[in-house]
Amino acid sequence: MHTYPSDERRISDVERGRSCEAVVPAPAGTTLQVGDSVLFALSSTGPGAEPRYVKGGDSVLVSLTVVTDLGTNDPDTGRPLVRIAWTAPGPEARPDGGERPHARRSRRAT
Repeated sequence: MHTYPSDERRISDVERGRSCEAVVPAPAGTTLQVGDSVLFALSSTGPGAEPRYVKGGDSVLVSLTVVTDLGTNDPDTGRPLVRIAWTAPGPEARPDGGERPHARRSRRAT
């Protein structure tokens, strides 16, 4: 699982299916692949400071359906930028007739 800092609005948008993609720097030392899990976790950031995850803050977990290398590097981290996408949560049919959400709210303790 890979974790990225987020804010309440982004988390809410993912949970409600209003956001189904993001551009993020690739994780250090590895790559993102379809099927990987990504956790967007509530963080706070000051000017010029690294993001700090909020202990007990909201988060949302997604399973990647698309990963595209954008061929450019993130100016802040120097790592390659990738576009990631996931299926919006909601009523997607499972073989047993139930629903299968692709994004779910979780709590993250740091």
